[in-house]
Order: sequence, then structure tokens, then C-alpha cells
Amino acid sequence: MKSKLFLLLTLILFTSCFQEWKIGQIKVSGIEKTFVNIYQKDEFDFVTPLYYEILDSNENLILEKHHLIGTEDHITDLENFKAKSYDSIVYLTWGNENEIYAVYDLKSGKGYPKSKLNGTWKSELENGTELVNEIRKINPNLIANWNK
Repeated sequence: MKSKLFLLLTLILFTSCFQEWKIGQIKVSGIEKTFVNIYQKDEFDFVTPLYYEILDSNENLILEKHHLIGTEDHITDLENFKAKSYDSIVYLTWGNENEIYAVYDLKSGKGYPKSKLNGTWKSELENGTELVNEIRKINPNLIANWNK
């Protein structure tokens, strides 16, 4: 009996340490009915991953959940995140509003770090840089986090 109880408690403790939670949802500025959800995952690690997904107002996924970046911080709110747009391009900043962490074109499906195209990591990186260069037309101060 003690061994079953110990096993059950170990299993509960182990699974509870790897939970993912939704930090919140951000409305994309400039595009109606489009939102970005941000998640963080607990792990036995120094750095924990942040994930993002893009969806419409009916909770239909536009872009499935994907790794955004790792952080040492435990994020409790979305105060430092901004989701903005230019034409059909959605981009996500964190902290510095000129530093883009994720970009996605609703029309073409191109994006970085995730796209709907079946490309290689290199082609997605190139597509992301191309999209950032496009939105730099409205704000030349914007930079891609992955090209710093």
C-alpha cells in the first residue's frame, strides 16, 4: 500500500512540474477579430519556454501553437507583449516594442518562427526576415530578434 501511495504521489508531483498555462490573450492591433495567445511551460530547468498561437474570434486556429523563446522569468501577465499588424502581417514584440519575436502573414502563410508552409528552418528564417523588411516600411526602427 505504501509503495502504491508513494508511486501515485511521485507521479502527481512529476506531472505537476511540467504543466503549461495560458498567460493570456492579446488582440492584434489593426486586424479585427485576430488574437495571439501566449503560454509558458513549467520545467525543471533554468530557462522555461514561451509559446504563442494565432487565432480568430471564434477560437479557430490560424497558426498552431509554437515555441517563441526561452526565458528565465516567470511571466504572469502580458503587459510587455504587443501584437500589431501591417496590412495582413501580424507581428509580436516583447519588452522593446521595436524588437520583433514572431511574424506571420495571414495571406501567404509565411512566418517565423512558424509558418504554414512546409519549408526548411532556413527558408522560414528568410521568410520571416522578408516580412520584417516589409513592415519596416512603416517603422524603420523595427528589428528582427533573430537577426540581432
